[in-house]
Amino acid sequence: MNEIKTTFTFLVFAAILAAVALGSHFLNQPSDSKDFELVGEPFFENFDSASQAQSLMVSAVDYDSGRLERFEVNNQNGLWRIPSEYDYPAEAADRLATTASSVMGIVRESLAGRLSNEHAKLGVLDPLADDIEDPDGVGKRITLKGADDEVVVDLIIGKEAGDVVLTGAEAPFGNSSGEKYYFVRNPEEQQTYKVKLKIDLSTKFSDWIDPDLLRIDPNSVTAVTIDNYSLEEDQSNPLSPNKALFKAQGDKIQMTRESNTEAWKLDGLISEVEDLETSKITEMLAVFDQLKIAGVRPKSKYKGFFLLTPELKLNLQPEFETDKQGLAQAIQQLQGELDQKGFNLAGTAEKMELVAQNGDISIGTDQGVLYTLSVGATYDGEETEIEIGAPEKDSDGGDSTEAVEEPEVQNQDRYMMVRVSFDESLIAQKPVPPVEPVAPVKPAGYLPAPEKGDADTNSKKPEESSDDPAEKPPGETKPERDPAFSKYDTDLAAFEELKLDYELAKTRFETETKEFQDKIAEGEKLVAELNERFGDWYYVIGGENLSTLQSKRSDLVKTKPAPVGGAPAGRPNLSFPNLPIPPNQNANPATGSPQKAPTTGAPDAVKNPSEGAPDPPKDAPMKESVSESPSPKAEAAEAPASDATEGTDEASGKTNEAGDPKKAPAPPNKEPAESSSESLPDSKPAAPDGPEKGN
Repeated sequence: MNEIKTTFTFLVFAAILAAVALGSHFLNQPSDSKDFELVGEPFFENFDSASQAQSLMVSAVDYDSGRLERFEVNNQNGLWRIPSEYDYPAEAADRLATTASSVMGIVRESLAGRLSNEHAKLGVLDPLADDIEDPDGVGKRITLKGADDEVVVDLIIGKEAGDVVLTGAEAPFGNSSGEKYYFVRNPEEQQTYKVKLKIDLSTKFSDWIDPDLLRIDPNSVTAVTIDNYSLEEDQSNPLSPNKALFKAQGDKIQMTRESNTEAWKLDGLISEVEDLETSKITEMLAVFDQLKIAGVRPKSKYKGFFLLTPELKLNLQPEFETDKQGLAQAIQQLQGELDQKGFNLAGTAEKMELVAQNGDISIGTDQGVLYTLSVGATYDGEETEIEIGAPEKDSDGGDSTEAVEEPEVQNQDRYMMVRVSFDESLIAQKPVPPVEPVAPVKPAGYLPAPEKGDADTNSKKPEESSDDPAEKPPGETKPERDPAFSKYDTDLAAFEELKLDYELAKTRFETETKEFQDKIAEGEKLVAELNERFGDWYYVIGGENLSTLQSKRSDLVKTKPAPVGGAPAGRPNLSFPNLPIPPNQNANPATGSPQKAPTTGAPDAVKNPSEGAPDPPKDAPMKESVSESPSPKAEAAEAPASDATEGTDEASGKTNEAGDPKKAPAPPNKEPAESSSESLPDSKPAAPDGPEKGN
């Protein structure tokens, strides 16, 4: 009996254990309909357009510090802004659209985990949770909201789950889309799914703004001035309650060029021994094009108005008139704010000048836009503090002293203020209006020149006119035309040509003036847009950029190498002293040149009697040949002046024969002209015993 009872007890106990095990199995087993039926379904099927998103928030945990980082952009009146960055404009609109589109329509590819204890392994822990122990298991949470703050997408994106392997027809082309598998879950669910995504979530401020701060085309830059001054504190009176500053001037570099195709010119460059380092200038222009922003700080306002305009004028509003004390406090607050960031105001209220702790950089473009970058104090802080700001330290408190005494400076980022103005002189040269020509004044009693036909008719009938004025009756002599009339005709013809040129130049001037005015309008519009962009902010600029922009003269100038052997550059002096010098065919005997003039007689040259005169019989022909080859002036003197009617062909022929050195000499019986001996006063007479020719 006891054995039966014992057996029955064991059977009941076994049945209870089996029931408990079976119940535990069913209680811990998720419902298949809830897990697997969702595979292949989209996470948020109602989100089908990126334009539905009106705000985006990315939450993540920094792996090194374990600190929560949140980055948000939202649409404010049609402009995307960054609330964590003092509502700075989120200018990287493409990134925003890409992020929203990358999570639109994503589907659950496969089930990767069912329970919450698997979240850390898959990297899908919620970064907004309070009980985070291991940052490595935390994912990035992306939240998109539509109108009325309605959540349209809310996902936690975890670790990568592997590369996407293409099959079929797409396999030969590879995965060019860049998609990968990630572990993803809805924060409201425990299940984790494997999802195909192409996404790049960033909480960095610099990734969501336009990296091109200045929006300068390097090819448009035609003027650069680097003023490397610094503000120093006057220590002459250490007991004075007021801090006195003075401007310690350093290198001041001014470079200009006519256009992007012309070479740069540096003021004060000694071209004989110095050259510009063009690679440094190219590097500087590249920084102008891609000046990086590390962070921003807003400028203070008073009753909603900025106290300073972009032109550094006090922005006196009517509201300021009713609160003088508040305005004085606001100006004092502005001075403290500027001083804390390394700036100061000098001058009067009518003309104020902004001075910076570390100098200014001016950049001029051919659009007439003049940028002034004022470099202030160093910001010593962590990257997050630079981006979103840290509690401002009291300039009179101990915190600032402790900051100075810190042994390590984490970076050399500096505050910068950007101001823009319009300078018409930077545009191409202003068109100059042409000068209108003045018509000549018609002389009194002007008579036009005779028609061409009348002149031809008179020339055809010479027999009707008498050559002897005495034969013409008195009163019939036609007077000559006044020379003033002829001059007027010439001036009038020239005026007509100048007038035609003037009309063409006037048309060209009007076209160029319109183009010039259009450039001015475009430049002024751009200046207004840029001042609206820069006017509200102090920028924090990376130190690597500033080291390039604040170049010194020694960085931009190199010394030319000395010439080899000390010889000056240029063409060598090639001379051959032993070569004969060719005769000068154009030499004039009267100038004392050793080249002798040719004679009209025999080809032998005339010899100087001092060099050995020939016999008298031979000297006479030489004298005759010299007398018959006179200079043009002597030839003109030989013509008889009294006989006006003997200009016959015979006389003319004799003169030409005597004047031409190639002609044969005259017969020996012809007496030489007396004027020929007078035309050569330095020549010596022939021997006195010589026979006389022609007898």
